[in-house]
Amino acid sequence: MRKILLTTTAFVALGSVAAVAADVSVSGNARFRYNTWSDDNAAAAGANNNTMTDVLQLWVKSSATTDSGLSVGTNTRMLTDGSVDRNWIDVDGDFGKIDLGKQWSLSYSGSLHENWVGTVAGGVFMGGSTNGAAVAAVDSVAAQGARAAVATVDAVAATGLAAMNTVGFIGGNKNNKVVYHMPSVGGFNAAVGYSDAGALSDADETTTQVSYTMPMGGGSLKLNMVSISTSGANATAAESDGREVGVEYSGGFGRVYALSQNTETTSVAGGNATNDQEGTTFGGMYNLNSAAKVVYYRQEMDQDGTTDTGDKFSSDTVGVRYDLAGGLRIGLLHSNYDFTDAGDAAESENGSATRLQVRVDF
Repeated sequence: MRKILLTTTAFVALGSVAAVAADVSVSGNARFRYNTWSDDNAAAAGANNNTMTDVLQLWVKSSATTDSGLSVGTNTRMLTDGSVDRNWIDVDGDFGKIDLGKQWSLSYSGSLHENWVGTVAGGVFMGGSTNGAAVAAVDSVAAQGARAAVATVDAVAATGLAAMNTVGFIGGNKNNKVVYHMPSVGGFNAAVGYSDAGALSDADETTTQVSYTMPMGGGSLKLNMVSISTSGANATAAESDGREVGVEYSGGFGRVYALSQNTETTSVAGGNATNDQEGTTFGGMYNLNSAAKVVYYRQEMDQDGTTDTGDKFSSDTVGVRYDLAGGLRIGLLHSNYDFTDAGDAAESENGSATRLQVRVDF
C-alpha cells in the first residue's frame, strides 16, 4: 500500500485560515483467472468451455479527524473498465457510524457466507450455463441497408437454474444508500440501511443486520441475522423480502458456520408468493498454517413459490488458497452442482466448474 499525506488549506471569512490534514491511501489488487466448466443440460445445448479473465481493483481511501473528535473518511473503488462501483463517505463518533453513498447492502456485506468472509478464488463460480437465463426487452428496429429488421422482444424473467439462489446471498446491490451502525454494546451490534430507487420507481430498499458475539472455548461464537426488503416499483408491481439467520464459531483454527436463508417475491394481486426459496448452507475454513487455507461449503435450496414449484438446487464447493510474500496469492476453487426442474425434466442438469486465480495485492 502506498500512502500519501495530503494537506489542504481552506481560506474562510474574515481572513481566518483553517488547515485540515487528510491521510490518503492508495491500494488495490490485480487478478488473472482461468475458468473451466461443463454441464449436461441438453435443452441449453450444454456448455463445455474455458475462459481467461482479468480483474483490476483500485481503492482510494482518506481519513481525518475534526476538532470535535469526529472521524471522517472516504472510500472509492475503481474497476478494470474505469467505472466506480463503490464510493461512500463515513462519519464516526460516539453516536456510532454513518455511511453515505455507493456500497453493498447490509444483506450482502453482513452475511456469514464463505464467499464474502474468506474469498479463495474470486467468489462463487458455477460455470457458464445459460439454463433459464433472463431475456431483456428489445425494441423493434427497421431494416437499414443490408441489415435485417429486428422485431420487438418482450422481457422474459429468469426461470429454471438461473432463477435459483446459486450464489448464496439473499440479495443486495451497490446503489447509493444511507447506512447507520449503532455503537457496539457488550458484543451486540446492529445496523440499518436505506436506498431510494429514484424518481421513476418506488422500489426502495431497506436492509438490517443484527449480531451478537461472545467468547467461548478459546474462540468466539457469533449469532447473526440480516434482512432485505424491496418495495414494488409501482402500485401493481411485486415486492420482495429476504432473510438470513446464521451462527459461526471462529478461532485460531479458522471457522465453521451454518446459515438458514429465505428469499420471497410476493405479487400484489392475490398476495401469492411467486418466488419462495428456502435454503441452508454450512461450511468452514481451516488454517493449515499462516499461509495456506482450505475451505468447504454446501448449499441446498428448494423452490416453494407458484412459479417453478418443486425446483431444487444443491452444490458442493471446495477450495484452497496460498498466500506468498509480496502480496501474491494463489487460489483454486472447484464446485459441483445439481439442479432438478420439477416442471420439465429436460431442463434439469448437473455440472461442475473450476477457477484458478492468481492475485497480487499492492
